[in-house]
Order: sequence, then structure tokens, then C-alpha cells
Amino acid sequence: MTRPGQVAGLHAATPLRAAAESLLHARLADLRGAEARAARRLDVRTVHDLRVACRRMRAAVKVFGKKRLRAVDARIEHLQDRLGELRDLQLEVNWLERHRAGADRLRGRLRKAEASLKTALALWTRRSEPLLLRALPEVRKRGSLRGSRTRKRLRKRLGQLEEAVGREDPLEPSAAHRIRIAAKKLRYEAELLRDAFRLEEALESLSALQTALGELHDSDVRMEEFGGDEKLARAARGERTRRAAKARILLHGFATTAAALKREL
Repeated sequence: MTRPGQVAGLHAATPLRAAAESLLHARLADLRGAEARAARRLDVRTVHDLRVACRRMRAAVKVFGKKRLRAVDARIEHLQDRLGELRDLQLEVNWLERHRAGADRLRGRLRKAEASLKTALALWTRRSEPLLLRALPEVRKRGSLRGSRTRKRLRKRLGQLEEAVGREDPLEPSAAHRIRIAAKKLRYEAELLRDAFRLEEALESLSALQTALGELHDSDVRMEEFGGDEKLARAARGERTRRAAKARILLHGFATTAAALKREL
């Protein structure tokens, strides 16, 4: 996964307003770079990178933005959703081809998703991105990058993740999905604050957990999508079993990371 653009000179005592403006512009630069690559091609990696850039932009808006800036979030989410629809279909077509199964039934949906994304990108460039740029100065102004606001924000996200992990049978599909969402929210907000807190270990753990749970979710989708085909259903079940074992190990290990993160916060 592409690393987010870094801002030089940030530290724990950096005024929140200055840090917010710098980090928001860095996230917008990442988004524009990924957008430019997507304008040339819509392969799996490019679509994924732009989707992640949207998520990182949304995290920055939520952490630092005031009302006017936060109002743009729904527009970023719309683009992110179109990207997600296309990437899911791309992965399914690739998976079917690896298992020597016909992917023709998905190709029509794939073409429609590509067309929908191109429309969404055009609307984003013409209408939404200018709104976002104008709203960027509307940020939180009190405190520092390691102040009570950001500390409280990380504690809240960590608490949400721990609550999701603590449910019975965390790798049941709906429970695993909740954990993945909570892990993503904590990860992308923590990335913004890595210069103010010691978060490298937590970020590595969250990245691995998010990836494992994302792959597990893909297997769950395939089991539902292709359950009527005995060969494909068997392949999807075997894949899920292997991925669940990996995810369980990472979930167990995250307890240590969470304890360390609590001490830091």
C-alpha cells in the first residue's frame, strides 16, 4: 500500500491549526496524485491506491475539520464507494480466472462499474475537489498536535476497536467486518498523529490486521457469491479457513499492542 505523504517539522507541541493545515494539504496532494494515475488507467493497484487516498483524506477531515470542511466528507465518500465497487469486481474476476472459472457473468457489471467510476471522477474533479480546496482552512484551532482533543480521539477509536474485538466469535463474518472497519478508522487517524505520539508499532499491527480481515471479507463474499458452484465454493471455504487462522493470530497479538497504545495515550 502506498505510504501517505509526510510533513516535515511536525512534533507534539505543533499548534493544532498549523499541523491540521499542513496535513490536510498533504492528504489532498496524495489524493490528487492517485487521481491523476487513475485518469490514465483503472487497474487494481491504481483503484486501490485512490480508494485509500480517499479514506486518508476523510480521516483528516474528521480529525481536523470544522463544520464547513466536514460537510465535504459525503462527496469524498461517494467517490470512495464507486472505487470500492469497481475494485471488488476486479478482484472477483481475477479470482475466477485463477480458478479457471468463467468470469463472463461479471464482466458486464465490471464495465458498468468502470463507467460509473469515470463519471464520479469527472464530477469530483469539476465540482467536489474545488469545494474541498476552498474549505481546507476551516480547521480546529485550539491546542496542539498532542493535545487533549487528538488524545481523546485516539482513545475513542481504540475503545471502539476493543469493543468490536471483544464480541463473541470475532471472526464470524459480520463481527469480523465490524472489527475491520474499527481498525481502519483507528489506523488512518493514527497515521495523522504519528509525529506527536509513539505509534509505529500500533500502525504496523493495524495495517497487518486490516489486510488480513480484508482478505477474510473477500473470502466471505466469494462463499456467498459462488456458493452454488461446488468447485468454487470449496475453494472459497478453504481460502477462508486459512485466512481465518492468520487473522486469529493477529487479533490475539493486537491485545499487546492495544495495551502499549493505552499507556501512550
